[in-house]
Amino acid sequence: MTGKEKFKKFKFIIKISIKLVSLLPRPLRVFLYNIFMSMPSIMGVAIRYILVKTLINQCGDNVYISRWVTIKNFERINIGNNVSIHEYSYIDGLGYIDIGSNVSIAHNSSLISFEHTFNQKTSIKYQTLLLNKISISDDVWIGCGCRILSGTNIHSHTVIGANSVVKNIISSDSLYAGSPAKKIKDI
Repeated sequence: MTGKEKFKKFKFIIKISIKLVSLLPRPLRVFLYNIFMSMPSIMGVAIRYILVKTLINQCGDNVYISRWVTIKNFERINIGNNVSIHEYSYIDGLGYIDIGSNVSIAHNSSLISFEHTFNQKTSIKYQTLLLNKISISDDVWIGCGCRILSGTNIHSHTVIGANSVVKNIISSDSLYAGSPAKKIKDI
């Protein structure tokens, strides 16, 4: 049975669980997510989904969040349907992040929606942050070890090759790779 089929089979139980868990105070739900971040098995996947569904701005159906995925600023993140986020990924929604449907984010990838400014007169440690939204359209595959930086807009039907650093606009129907990521070919 696929994950999508399991989700459909247990959707009623998941919906009830979401309603019950949403009654808990938000700080407790964030704490529970951090506790269950390491839980293996399908039960861990279900608990993480239920908690994330109650914490982020919008969350679709059949969202797989693997073990050890760090999420910060939940309330500024939107996730579509049929999304998978794999081990050791880091997602910080401070500057807002939209992830479309049918998106796969491979292990050890980062989505960071802010960057530091630089002012010669200010100590480096205390530079201000510049917030800039990340948008990932439908049908995108982000390979392992990628860094998706603030202000990035990845259009649909796109593959980002492993270990790429992505900034700015990425056109649809394309394969990008490298540091910085460059278009390799149309797909």
